[in-house]
Amino acid sequence: MLSKWQIWDFFSSVKPDHLEGASGVFVLNTFDFQSLKLIKDHLLKKISATVHHKLASEVTNEWIENEFMTLSFFSSSESFFIHQAQELNAELLEKLVQLELDNRFIILNFESETASFKKLVKEKSVRILQIEAPRFWETTKLLDFTAAFVRLPLSYDAKTWMLNSLENTFQQFYNSCCLLKLNYPSVTEVSLHQVKELLEVERLDSFYLANIFGKKNFKEFYTQLIELEGDFEKMRSFFLFMQSHLIKVADPSYLEAKDRLSQYDKGILQVSKLWKQEELLQWVGRFNDLEIMAKKKDSALWNELKFSYLRVFQ
Repeated sequence: MLSKWQIWDFFSSVKPDHLEGASGVFVLNTFDFQSLKLIKDHLLKKISATVHHKLASEVTNEWIENEFMTLSFFSSSESFFIHQAQELNAELLEKLVQLELDNRFIILNFESETASFKKLVKEKSVRILQIEAPRFWETTKLLDFTAAFVRLPLSYDAKTWMLNSLENTFQQFYNSCCLLKLNYPSVTEVSLHQVKELLEVERLDSFYLANIFGKKNFKEFYTQLIELEGDFEKMRSFFLFMQSHLIKVADPSYLEAKDRLSQYDKGILQVSKLWKQEELLQWVGRFNDLEIMAKKKDSALWNELKFSYLRVFQ
């Protein structure tokens, strides 16, 4: 049976002793490493059971038989948390799922929604807890939850700056809130000034950059990119996005099939009037070259971006 939760709902509803006295096989799936750590600690730290951790690569037929299918005085009460369960082959997974356990449990942690995970969901043969990734419109709620979790009182301005300046991921929010809590453990409210003293702008807003590029505001465009010098993966992802975006701008006819246009769609129609198709295709090739440089982690990429910035003034 599948039970889906958003992380803030899970912590407000599920008690730390939820698994006290539990028996059987459970499946867990979270949306990133940080959410896994918090959920795992919440479920395991307050219960009396002894829980051992194993990697899926350590699970064998022999181990399953010795640990669960043979009477053993020493292992009868031990429970297990198996990491990277998506790596288990079909035979081992089937064997684990079919175990009948008393006064002990196994948690199979799937780090991704693989075919084997989806099969378990469809079969409804085990209890499955899934912590879903927040939707893109729920980032404010995610930051609110993270700050509350570490007991960090953020001012409105501080929270707004963090939402606009940091990568909107749980890992980024959690690390940032922990750093702020460590440095301001007793303040009534953490101010914007205090936040800026410790945190730097890290977010790359692809849609904003695509918009100012489309309006030919190259000065602002390159200024934003240069500030992120050193992050090759972020650049690679952005240059790939820009290629896809400019192809849409070059030929926005696909929008005719849509009943309702989003703000992004309306922006494409607006900027498409400012460009010739051949210009856009040249830029697609340009961003492809930059993507390759970022993929190779070629340090010349940063000089290339700086030269492009300087050429804006010529």
